[in-house]
Amino acid sequence: MTGTAVRRRPAGATAPDQAHPGSEGRQLAVCVVLAAASLTLPSGLGFDPWAWLVWGRELMDGAFSTTAGPSWKPLPVLVTAPLSLFGDAAPALWTLVARAGGLFMFVLAFRLAARFAGPAAGGVAVAALLLSPDHEARLIRHLSQANIEPLTAGLCLWAVERHLDGRHTHAVLLLGLAGLSRPEVWPFLLLYAAWMMTQDPSRWRLVVPVLVAVPALWFGGDWLGAGDPWLGAGRARVLDDDTAQRLWDVLRRAGDAVVVPVWVAAATCVVTAVRRRETVLLVLALCAAVWMIEVVAMTALLGYAGLSRFLQPAVCVVSVLAGIGAVRLITGREAMAADGVRPARHSSVARNARAVRVGLAVVLFAATLPFVVPRAGWLRVQAADAAERARIDADLGHLLDRVGGRDELLTCGAVVIDGPGPSLESRPSLAWKRDLPIERVHYRLLRRPVTAVVFAGGRQDEDLTSRKDEHARELARSDLWAAFAVRCADS
Repeated sequence: MTGTAVRRRPAGATAPDQAHPGSEGRQLAVCVVLAAASLTLPSGLGFDPWAWLVWGRELMDGAFSTTAGPSWKPLPVLVTAPLSLFGDAAPALWTLVARAGGLFMFVLAFRLAARFAGPAAGGVAVAALLLSPDHEARLIRHLSQANIEPLTAGLCLWAVERHLDGRHTHAVLLLGLAGLSRPEVWPFLLLYAAWMMTQDPSRWRLVVPVLVAVPALWFGGDWLGAGDPWLGAGRARVLDDDTAQRLWDVLRRAGDAVVVPVWVAAATCVVTAVRRRETVLLVLALCAAVWMIEVVAMTALLGYAGLSRFLQPAVCVVSVLAGIGAVRLITGREAMAADGVRPARHSSVARNARAVRVGLAVVLFAATLPFVVPRAGWLRVQAADAAERARIDADLGHLLDRVGGRDELLTCGAVVIDGPGPSLESRPSLAWKRDLPIERVHYRLLRRPVTAVVFAGGRQDEDLTSRKDEHARELARSDLWAAFAVRCADS
């Protein structure tokens, strides 16, 4: 394939916007601006993003350790490493990157659906996506916590769009970046790279480095940071119940990824795509199914967590298909194409057809409400959860200011964080705030004599003071946290 080859559009798709070549840049800029504006809202980073920030700083400092924290992912740390040069601004900058990427995911879902069935299809895709990837509509939570999955999904959709535009080099590079954040991408990257090389063997100069870089960075991170390239794979295996139970749980999560009407609309799209021989849409549906099968298999057979957010890229594709299917179902374009009937613009047939379409749209909208309204109600809950996480994290920062810096914490030996729920997830946050390796901040107070500074959240401070054998001495207290010196000298 040469640079002058004609790029063919897939059947049923409209042409990309060639008249406004800067539109994509403007859309990205808008996403960045919106993400920056969102920083004014109360929200707190999740467990994994705080760990990525710690690892990024350590990587730049040359003292890198992945022996504690979540399983290693190269992409976010490759971003947080240079961001660490900005000091205390690094968490906000990572949040900006992650949220901008997540917002661009919505833009790409809209564009991809609109490419095949117009702006209405794009609107349906965005609405379906907003209420994913589980029955609590946690996508908003993942965006607020700056998790990687929305960004991964955006990279995957962007790769699809670049492929449809004939920009195969861009597509494989985007898949390579996505492959640095989720292992489910790897089979798709390998197959696409093989396809590229069959089209033009000279592409090996690009394809081979990408295929080498992904596993090298993925396994090399733990090899460098822990001396064990398989550490992350082992740490991610967290389920020890029976296989049947794991299978049932992950299948239930996959079914709950979108509301029932979205599944129906996506199935409608697949049916029309079969009739119209739209290979692109059928391949997209197959890719979504394969991704979900990967998550199910990794959970049921290998004991990985199988969280709903791992399904996000597949959910994006299902939402796009649902937008296309919903529009085709309402407009009846498939029926007109099959019958060859195109009523005159001002005829009574046309007016009757429009009335039928409007009526059908109203009926379908009403039918979706029992499914959509309960899930939409969770959006407010997710916003409240984000505010609570921000409050917990900010309050921990206030307490740390009273207790002292890194040296004061280490004077007593161990540093322990002891608290329920979101408080317990503040372990890497504390490590970041006091420039500590994550492994130096322990979970729970050990059940043996130990010298430590303990940060207790919730009711854990009451439990701590009731254990008289551990000689807890209060150092400072804030609204949600209390700090204690346990078996530590008064000086």
